[in-house]
Amino acid sequence: MVRYAQGTDTAVLDPAELSARLEAVLRSAMPWLVTISEAEASVPEREGKWSAKQVMGHLTDSAVNNLSRIVRLQIEAGQSLPGYEQMAWVNLQHYAEREWAQVLTLWFALNEQVAWTIKHVEKARMANRAIVAGEPLTLQFLIEDYVAHMEHHLRTMRLWLGITRETPI
Repeated sequence: MVRYAQGTDTAVLDPAELSARLEAVLRSAMPWLVTISEAEASVPEREGKWSAKQVMGHLTDSAVNNLSRIVRLQIEAGQSLPGYEQMAWVNLQHYAEREWAQVLTLWFALNEQVAWTIKHVEKARMANRAIVAGEPLTLQFLIEDYVAHMEHHLRTMRLWLGITRETPI
């Protein structure tokens, strides 16, 4: 499991802050994401890599899987939750064949739900622990890492697409 966040002390971060951070990422990304043409979104970064459609599909799959984890960790700490086969999820859902606008709409809607759910996590539950894909972590770290993972992919995608307009991620 690749980690994108360092992890903050559970006493420091508030779920509403993490929710607001995710909402800010969504709101800052959409203005430049919608400027990407269908053709641009369909071309892989390079041979053997994903297209923008597939990257956003991957981030959609991440939303689906992590929303489930966020809910499950609130219900019962100490669980062992599976990872998921990222390549298979992207391939089996045929994101490369969907319209770019549909991929973006699904990604945005699911992440609004993730942000809504995070906002309502009781702070005491942020320290709930689980094993996810074989790695021990807290609910708070899962959420922090989720946001950092999204920021990583958006930043990378923006670079290889050559989008230089000033819209901070």
